[in-house]
Parts: sequence; C-alpha cells; structure tokens
Amino acid sequence: MRKKITVSTALSFIFVAITVTFCLTMILSARLFESKVSNVNAKENMYSKISEIDQTVRQHYYTQIDDTAVIDGLSAGYIASLRDNEAKYYTASEVTALQNLSKGKLTGIGLEVQKDISGYYKVVNVDTDSPADIAEMAKDDMIVEINDIDVKTLNTQQVREMLTAEEGTGIEIEYLRDSEENKTELTFALYDAPSIDYSLEAGVGYIKVTSFDEETASEVEYAVQNLVSQGATGFALDIRNNSSKEYDYAAEVADIFVKEGTTMYAHYVDDSQKVIYTSDEEAVEQPVTVIVNGNTGYAAEMLAVILKDMGDAKLVGTKTFGNCTIQTLYRLSDGSGVQITTARLVPVASSDYHGVGLLPDYEKSLSADQELNFYDLSKTDDPQIQRAFEVVKNLAGQQE
Repeated sequence: MRKKITVSTALSFIFVAITVTFCLTMILSARLFESKVSNVNAKENMYSKISEIDQTVRQHYYTQIDDTAVIDGLSAGYIASLRDNEAKYYTASEVTALQNLSKGKLTGIGLEVQKDISGYYKVVNVDTDSPADIAEMAKDDMIVEINDIDVKTLNTQQVREMLTAEEGTGIEIEYLRDSEENKTELTFALYDAPSIDYSLEAGVGYIKVTSFDEETASEVEYAVQNLVSQGATGFALDIRNNSSKEYDYAAEVADIFVKEGTTMYAHYVDDSQKVIYTSDEEAVEQPVTVIVNGNTGYAAEMLAVILKDMGDAKLVGTKTFGNCTIQTLYRLSDGSGVQITTARLVPVASSDYHGVGLLPDYEKSLSADQELNFYDLSKTDDPQIQRAFEVVKNLAGQQE
C-alpha cells in the first residue's frame, strides 16, 4: 500500500531543500568573494609598491628619469617574474620587426657573421638585395671595426647587437678583403629575407630552410616541383640552426610532405587537448630525410617530428634542442607585446621530447673544427649532408 505524504511533511522537505540550497549558495559566494578580495588586495599591494618605488626614486634620484624606459623595464620585469624561459616583453618597434619577419621581411643590413680565430668577425652570409649586398660586401670579408670600435674588444653577442638596429639607423663597417682594407657606410633597411635555398645534388633534392614565414610553404612547394622536374628521386630537408617560432608556417611546410590526417595536438592549461594542425591528402611521393642538430628547435623541431611520424621521414644528424611548447605573441594597446607560453605540443606518435630532444634515426656528428667553421662547409664536404644523401638514396632504391 502506498504511503501518503502529508502537506506538512512535504512543506518540511521543501524547507530543508531551500535551506541546504541557501547554505551551499552562501558558502560558494563567500569563497568566490574571498577569492576576489584576495585578488583585489594582491593587485592593490602590487600597485601600491610600484607607486611607492616611483615616488621614492623621483624624490631622490640625482638625474632625469626616462619614463618610456621605466615602463618598458616594469613590463619586462613582470614577464621575467613568470619564470617562463620562453616568455618575453617586446617594445612596439620590436613587435613591428617581428611582424615584418613573419611576412618574410627583415630590418637589418643583411650580414651574418661568425668569430674567426684571428679575433675578427668573418662574414658567412650576405642576404640578397640587403644593404650589405648592395654595398658589395661578400662572404669571407673580415670585419675589423664597427663604428670605429675594434671588434676584438667585443664578444659575439655584442657584435650581433651592433649589427641590429631600427630602420634608418646608420652604421660604419671596416673590413678586410684579401688583406686590403675597405670601409663602407650602411643604413638599416627593410628588405625581403629569403627563408630557403635549394639545389639538385646527384639526384637528391636539397632544400635548406633557415626560417619560417608566410611565404616559406609556397617557396618549398615550388622548390619541390622544380627539383622533381629535374629528376629528384628523394629530398634532404636541412633545418639545422633553425629555431623559428612560427609554428603555423612550419605546419604548412609539413603539409607538403605528409599524407592526410592530424599532424599535431596541443595540451592546454585546463588539461584539454585539441587538434591544432592537419594535412590534406596530397603529399610528396619521394622519400625524405631531415637534417637536424642541437639548434633545431621550436617550429623546426615540430616540423621534424611531424615528418617522422606522418611522412616516414628519417632524421639525420644529432639530437635536437628539445622544446615542445608553443609561445603566443599578444599585442598590447600601445603597440608593445608580450610573448608567453600558451600550450604544449603533443606529437601524434612520437614520445614527449620536451627537455630531451629528438634522437636522429642516423646519427652523424661534426668534428670540433667543422662545428667552428660550419658556414664554410659545402654540400660536398659537410658530413651530415652527405649522410642524408646516402640515406635518401637507399630509401629511393628500396621504393623501386
């Protein structure tokens, strides 16, 4: 027999339910309030301390204060406090330079240098149509002075910083060519920076990718088609010393070489995992080797693992850098920007390589002398390139 519930009992149940709901709501509200108050107090303390420092300095500092430098310094300090080695604050002009670089344009004079045993700095590359190229500087020129400063008194970082400046800035360089002294005045300018170089080497299509930008994929695709028309039976993709962080453009390059499917996942702070890159059904049919070293990192390293997992490519060289995090640049209202780590890459097949690096399928190291004179090596005397050619030729033979 069904037991009837009296009106008074029903009302009691309702009252209890309302009471429980009210209590839970109050508890959650209190916790949320405490959290917000805590955040408000923390922010108030932060702003109060900065204000106190500012007042103290302005009252007692013995010289003038550069307000722009102070703001940039505070911003950079905030980002540094995150203890994210990949995070960085960029000034407005630096953000503009980064955006130009992603479009394949570089602000500079077009010189890449390496310290020589003499103490001077040898030119190892001159970008085509750059200010240095127009001034007829060339590979193997030996820089001895920059703005009347003897480069022997500078370290490599200082020299490279002197060769970096905003558009319109002038620089004077004294250099030796065949023991003859030369001096030239250059102006930093915006020019098209090539991201690839390619050639056919004994039936193998060699493609060197130095960086990634919005034009790289189309340049690589054109190179592949051109090399195939010349009879390339396989490809050696050289991404040594490539540490670009343009992941989207690297994924576009990967799409040229791999079959249809998911090529990369990303893991986010909320513990979610999403597909971030895919490829279409068209793919290079010829076998591929990827030449890597300890300076192959970030987007280039991602490209290597995608080609290995999805395209059966073989890695040749030495262990890669070992960073599978994604950095995103956010532009602020005044034109400056902050770059912070926003996700972690998750390969479709390979293990997590963060802090470990990708191990090559065919290890081949350079000698200490070859490392020192890396940019002097040609395709015929570079052991890593030659080993990649051997591997791809064997793979091509197996396909026949």
